[in-house]
Amino acid sequence: MVLASHSTLCADPEGKQLDEESLRNYMAGEYDLIDRKADSTATYAGHVTLRDQEGVLQVMRTIEGKTDKCAARFDTVAGADRIPVLRMHFLFDGKEYDATYRWQSDPDNYPRFTGYVYLAGTKSPGLEALFPIRQ
Repeated sequence: MVLASHSTLCADPEGKQLDEESLRNYMAGEYDLIDRKADSTATYAGHVTLRDQEGVLQVMRTIEGKTDKCAARFDTVAGADRIPVLRMHFLFDGKEYDATYRWQSDPDNYPRFTGYVYLAGTKSPGLEALFPIRQ
């Protein structure tokens, strides 16, 4: 049995750019979201849709019946290690949040995301996980 991962699309030891087009296509889909709010023990669940629209990964987040739209962007962290991440900036409960996610392939080769969610001045970041909804 051979397992393949799209993580090879993410980073190159020689510092080449991410293959963003392939990643947008791979990540596009519907996701269940679970979260712990920043600076809180409160949790919530929701739905996230990722769509590749004209070369931009568009995000629609629906939580507690409220929907917010934003765009995600690819970035790298950890200096020379250039670890690929996905960043989002969105509104929730009337506040502006930033989120940074790592992704990996699950055993069926669907993307799965885990990340931190921040408010300005956050002491304890929120935690989010996005799990693919298989159609």
